[in-house]
Amino acid sequence: MTETNSRSRRAGGIILLACVIIAIILFVLANLGIIAAGIFMFLLLALIVVGIICIGIAVFAIPMYIMKDTTVDPGNYELDDVAPVNDAEDH
Repeated sequence: MTETNSRSRRAGGIILLACVIIAIILFVLANLGIIAAGIFMFLLLALIVVGIICIGIAVFAIPMYIMKDTTVDPGNYELDDVAPVNDAEDH
């Protein structure tokens, strides 16, 4: 008797879950225009925020790059003349 009760509970749960899924699908289909407009507005807002961040980075980075002083120390920069930092083996 307990097995029958358990099976009916599982069957009832599955039917309830199916009804909820169907209701969600019908709700989405009924309000598809509103949902699409909301997603479009969200993507537009995200694009505006990313654009503002890029402009802000450019406003700070370009003047810093222009003002950066590039100095090159005189010397030999060939790889053949590079000496190892230490002669000891790594541990």
